[in-house]
Amino acid sequence: MRISTGQLYDRSIQSVLDNQADLSDIQQQLSSGKKLLRPSDDPVGAAQVIRLTEEIDLIAQYKKNTNLLTNSLEQEETVLSSVNNAINRARVLMVQSGNGIISTGDRKAIAIEVGQIRDQVFDLMNSRNPAGEYIFAGFQSASPAFSLNASATGNKYNFEGDGGENKIKVSDTISLQINNSGQDVFEDVLARLKSTITGSLGATSASLEVKVQSAFDKFHKNSYDAVNPANNEFEVRIISATQAQITNVGSGALLDTIDFSSGSAFLYKGLEFNIAGTTGNTVNFQLEKPEKKNIAETLNDFVNSLNNPNISEGGLDEALSDALVGVDNSLTSMANAISEIGGRGNVADSVLASNLDLEIANKSARSNIEDVDYAVAVSELSRQETALQAAQATFARVTGTSLFDFI
Repeated sequence: MRISTGQLYDRSIQSVLDNQADLSDIQQQLSSGKKLLRPSDDPVGAAQVIRLTEEIDLIAQYKKNTNLLTNSLEQEETVLSSVNNAINRARVLMVQSGNGIISTGDRKAIAIEVGQIRDQVFDLMNSRNPAGEYIFAGFQSASPAFSLNASATGNKYNFEGDGGENKIKVSDTISLQINNSGQDVFEDVLARLKSTITGSLGATSASLEVKVQSAFDKFHKNSYDAVNPANNEFEVRIISATQAQITNVGSGALLDTIDFSSGSAFLYKGLEFNIAGTTGNTVNFQLEKPEKKNIAETLNDFVNSLNNPNISEGGLDEALSDALVGVDNSLTSMANAISEIGGRGNVADSVLASNLDLEIANKSARSNIEDVDYAVAVSELSRQETALQAAQATFARVTGTSLFDFI
């Protein structure tokens, strides 16, 4: 087969160009540190690098989300701790106000301090994060969580947010709540459970007082019927000079037979009765509907009671009992919220550690695929340089075989 001079030149030039291209690729690998310069170098490897890079970028975003979550939880915990400290101080003052030897002036002074605590707590309930959003407003974070209407005839401190729970993803499968709604922490707090006498038949006198709150709370929770109000009414019937029976008016069920003495107090399920009457006389009492009251409203009611010049000692004792139960229930609610915050923080830390391990593993896998092995690359560079020099030398020898070179 005859090879023309043109073919000889073309083949020699192409050989030089191919070697130059290979040498250029090796030089680019060494300068960039990347083994894959284009997808065609390793289509499968390139696809794996893209997938691993996406995973690494996603983990980086999860790390940012975790930091945001941690900061938010820490801020909320700080606010709740401040509210907790303020309420504990108010509780101390409440107990102090119940001391029978303090004067009216002392109670006025206590009312002033409790009022200041009320205002402090109200401000904390409307705390905002660095972005200006109200922490406890739920999804309505652009507006204050609680409002004050001093001229309202009923509750003056009202929740204006909602029960929304903002969540943030910290991994592919886990989303954590970034804040607590004020509805759960402050608003939906049970007020003191109560019972009242609704009527009597034949009895000379009858009184009722919640004496052991914990025992009555248990009775109330087990017995209260939100569907049928008749089942919330009970009857005390004197059956002899020494005994009385308690029945449920709605169901007619006999609940208990207890010792009785006319004019002497007796306890039943935490309720202290004092009934003066004879056999056949009855006294009816009912379980009042459970109510919810936020801590600011509880403190405000107590301040109003302390400032009321016409309130009786019995009325003040009742107001104090209401306030103490409301405060204790609020403290329990906040303790639960702080525990939830701690739990979410622990989960966030665990997920972050897992994400960091995944990040290291993914970066290592990506490096194994795309990063250049410098020892191999330097050896390949030397080989390509030698090949290029050989191609250039061959080109000079081959292209110098013209007949004119021998004339």
